[in-house]
Amino acid sequence: MMKMVLVRVDDRLIHGQVAVGWTRFVGGTCILVVDDEVAQDNTQKMLLKMSTPVGVKSSVVSIADAAAQLAAGKFRNEKLIIIVRGPQALLGLIEGGVALPKINIGNVRMTEGRERLTKEVAATPDEIEAWRKLDAAGLELEALWLPGGSATNFNQIIRSYTK
Repeated sequence: MMKMVLVRVDDRLIHGQVAVGWTRFVGGTCILVVDDEVAQDNTQKMLLKMSTPVGVKSSVVSIADAAAQLAAGKFRNEKLIIIVRGPQALLGLIEGGVALPKINIGNVRMTEGRERLTKEVAATPDEIEAWRKLDAAGLELEALWLPGGSATNFNQIIRSYTK
C-alpha cells in the first residue's frame, strides 16, 4: 500500500536537506518530483537523480503523468515523498484526482515579483491565488523548513494575507 509520507513544496526540489534530512525523518523509499518543466529537461533530471540518497528511488515526471501514475498505483509499495516547486503543481495533482495529505511548505525563495509570506516562503500573485484555492479545498498547509522544527500554520498566513 502506497503511503505519501511527505508532500513538500521546495523550489530547490531534491537537495541536501530533502535528500538527507527529510527522507530519513519520514522514512521515504521513493522521491517523486512533479514538475512539467523539469520533466522535459534531461540534464535537470539526471542532476536530481544524482542528488537522490543511495537506496531511495526517484522519478521526475509532469503533473499529468504523476496523477496518472498515482491513480494507477505505480508507487503502491513505497513510502512516497512528493516534491513540487510551487502550489500550482499541487492544484494540478488535485484536479487529476490525487488526494493529498498535509502539505509541507519549505523553501520558496524571494525573487522579483514575489511577496514574502514567511521567512522562507515567497509567492507571486498567481501562487498566492493557488495557495488560496488549496486552502479553500480543505488542505492542511504548514510551513516547516527543517524536520522536527517549529511549524507555522500556512492556512492562517494565506487567509490573513491582504494585497
